[in-house]
Amino acid sequence: MPVPVDLSEDRDWSAQSDLEIQLHRQPARSAVRRKAKLRRLRRALESGSALIGILDTKDQELKQLAVATDNSDPRLAWLCRMGPKWKQAGQKTLIFAAHRETLELIKTKMRQQAQLRVGLFHEDLSPAQRDIEVAQFRVQDGPSILVSTECGGEGRNFEFCTRLVLFDLPWNPTTVEQRIGRLDRIGRRVPVEIVYFRPSSRFGAAIARLYESLGLFQKPLGGMERRLDHVQPAIEEMVLSDTRSVNSSILTTIAMEAQQRGDKMNDAALHELHRHPYRSEMAESILSRLPDDLEELIQEVVLASAEDLNLDVEEHQGGQRYSIELGSRARVDSLPGVPAGSSFLGTFDREEAVQDESIDFFSSGHPLVEGILEHLDDARTGRVAFLHLSGPEEGFGLLALYKNGPTFNAVAIDHNGRQRPEWANLLTQRPIRSRRINAKRWITQSEWPALIRRMVDQLNGQAKPVAVAAFRLDKRLAAPKNPTS
Repeated sequence: MPVPVDLSEDRDWSAQSDLEIQLHRQPARSAVRRKAKLRRLRRALESGSALIGILDTKDQELKQLAVATDNSDPRLAWLCRMGPKWKQAGQKTLIFAAHRETLELIKTKMRQQAQLRVGLFHEDLSPAQRDIEVAQFRVQDGPSILVSTECGGEGRNFEFCTRLVLFDLPWNPTTVEQRIGRLDRIGRRVPVEIVYFRPSSRFGAAIARLYESLGLFQKPLGGMERRLDHVQPAIEEMVLSDTRSVNSSILTTIAMEAQQRGDKMNDAALHELHRHPYRSEMAESILSRLPDDLEELIQEVVLASAEDLNLDVEEHQGGQRYSIELGSRARVDSLPGVPAGSSFLGTFDREEAVQDESIDFFSSGHPLVEGILEHLDDARTGRVAFLHLSGPEEGFGLLALYKNGPTFNAVAIDHNGRQRPEWANLLTQRPIRSRRINAKRWITQSEWPALIRRMVDQLNGQAKPVAVAAFRLDKRLAAPKNPTS
């Protein structure tokens, strides 16, 4: 339920308008300067404090305008008026802003002018501190307001909140969607109250009108993010234009292009859906494709990958829950869809997730799970492996997987170069149960390269494999109770 707060007639926007005009006048002839100008304007539309955080010491005039902007910001005044009413009604409110400086500004204003306790949630907090902030926010006597940066838009469930306040409007519509998704979740019984502001500043007002025309506050994107991937570049082009006023035709063009893209995607989806429509007798065959131990498999893959990538993993409640963070020690800067500093508290057990909706369910579709799987699919570490597992006989070989439409073909070669289809069948039974092996001890042996090349030569008649694994079969090895796939 979108609740626009129309502040376009409020005279207190004059300071922000002056700041916006000053920034827009600055020349940006090179790509570097254009990028810096966009960064400044984006932050200025958020808050003066966000802008001050990136200004140079010589930008005293801009700093003064930024301070004046914060002192007269109508959004802050509105929040200070409404905050006590929300608290009195026993309601919880989640406020999103892009940068920590804005979070601190909101907290300070709410404490000074409304005498309200406000919680903070941002990427500079440790995983334990973030858990504490959310736990305190959930309890009835805790803060009635939590202010969060984008790190609260991934992996956290704030379904218990009454409303979401978009203090600023990111230029990427998908980011807005992610914010709303923290509250608007499957099973929610009360409509989400989504509050956003219509400022009087030309760019801020233009972005609000654009998102309204796209229906961004009315309904979820539902997998239609790609139809909006042109929106942010179009907004940036509009902001960098030399015109003193926003050309409404630009906004109309953006909205029309998004609608056209959406229509094409809908038509394509409907075409595929009706090509082979679902029938009730198909249910059994569809469900049979899901492994019985899917949750266990996901847990094994995610935890083993997290260890390999050096993510911060902490076990809770005897393995029922895990906190996982993409911290500073990680071997990758980010995962697809998971920025650096992201942290998650959740479980791999469906029943545990249902009983406590405040934690995440690490399953297919979860940002962390999907990010790890996509990383494994793209990176070399996900396509090359060394397995040590129990088998009916002793042996060493090479397993290659080939993509065949929606399925895979497996070919196993032993150390003598002979194809071993029985080994291929053994290695493709789900789930693969493999113990950890000291691969370094093997691959550093002088004969290792020649051995692998000899086996690979027997695969030359095949297409290029999508994944390859060296393996050791050991009939003396018992299947481990807690294996690693």
